[in-house]
Amino acid sequence: MKNIYLTILTFTLLGLSNNQTVVAQDVRFAQSYANPLRINPAIMGANRDIKFGINYRTQWSAIEKGYKTASFTAMYPIILKDQNGKVDIGVTAMNDKAGAFNTTDFAVAIDYSKEISPNNNLCLSLMGGYAQKSIDVGSQTFDSQYLLGGFSANNPSNESTLNSSASHADLGFGFLWFFNPNKKESKINAFLGIAGFHLNQPNQSLTDGDGKLPMRFSYQAGIKVFGNNKVDLSPSVRVNNQNGNLEPAAGLYMHYHFNADVDFVLGAWYRVHDANAIVVGFEHANFAFGYSYDMLNSGLNDVKNTVKAHELTLSIKFSKEPKAKANPDEIERELLKNAKLYSSPLPAF
Repeated sequence: MKNIYLTILTFTLLGLSNNQTVVAQDVRFAQSYANPLRINPAIMGANRDIKFGINYRTQWSAIEKGYKTASFTAMYPIILKDQNGKVDIGVTAMNDKAGAFNTTDFAVAIDYSKEISPNNNLCLSLMGGYAQKSIDVGSQTFDSQYLLGGFSANNPSNESTLNSSASHADLGFGFLWFFNPNKKESKINAFLGIAGFHLNQPNQSLTDGDGKLPMRFSYQAGIKVFGNNKVDLSPSVRVNNQNGNLEPAAGLYMHYHFNADVDFVLGAWYRVHDANAIVVGFEHANFAFGYSYDMLNSGLNDVKNTVKAHELTLSIKFSKEPKAKANPDEIERELLKNAKLYSSPLPAF
C-alpha cells in the first residue's frame, strides 16, 4: 500500500511525460505570518526588531511518513537617520520532505519602507533565491519490476529517464501598506499587502520535459482592534492564487495581555475547501511561541483520520531601540517615534 501511495505521488507531482507540465504548488503554512518572507517579504517593513524564527510542520504522517517541512527566517532592520524610513534585510531557508521527494531552498530579500504621511507607511521588497528538488529514485517501484509473481529491483522499470535532482533560481517581490497610529490616537491598526513568487516560472522538472513552476500571488489584509485594557482582536484575510488554484482563508486572533511584556494568543483560521486551524501562542517582549492543529474540512472524508497536521513556531527578538543620549527628553522623543513608526499591525502567527 505504501508503494501505491508513493507511485501516485510521483506521477501526480511530476508527470513523467516529456510534454507534461509540472503543476506542483508551494508549501502552505497554517501560521503563515510566522514565515513572513514566504507570504510577503515586505512584511519586514512593519517589523522593528532583529528577529530569528524557526517553523516545523508535519502532515499526513500516516501515509508513507507524510510531509515534513522545516524553515528558518532571519530579519535585520536598518533604521535610517531621518527616522522616517528604514531598510530591512531578510534571509529564509526551507527543507520540505514528501515521501521520496525533497525540496530545499534559500532566499534573500531586501525591503525599503517609509512613512509617507503621518501613520501611513509603504514598504517595497525584492527577493531572489535558489532551490533544488530531488527524488530518491531507488525507493520507487513499478509494475514492470514484478515478473512471474515476484519482484526484483534489478528488473527494468521501462519508465522515462528520471533525474535525481533539478535546481533553479527564483524571483519574487512584496508590497505592503500599513497604518499604525499611537494607541492614544486610534484604537485600530491596519495593513494591506500583495506579493508575487516564482516570477521567472523556473523549470523544476526531473525529466527532460518542461516543468514550469507556476507564479504564485498572495494577498493579505487585516486590522488590529485595541481593547481598553486586557484584550485586542485581530481579524485578517489572505488569498493565495497559484496556477488558477485559489486558496481563500479568514482568521481571527485574540490577544490577552497578562502584563506589558506577556500576551496569550488564541486564534483560528478557516481555509475554504481545505482545513480549519486552531492556533495557540504566547508572545513575550523577547520571544514568541505558537502551536497550530489543522482539522480537515474538505471532501476527503475517508482519510480524515490520516491527514492531521501539527505546526510549531518559535521566534526570538532583539530590540533595536536607539542608543541612550545625554538629554532624557530627546531619548523619550526618539523612543516614542520609533515605537509609533515600527510597531507591527500584523499577526505574529
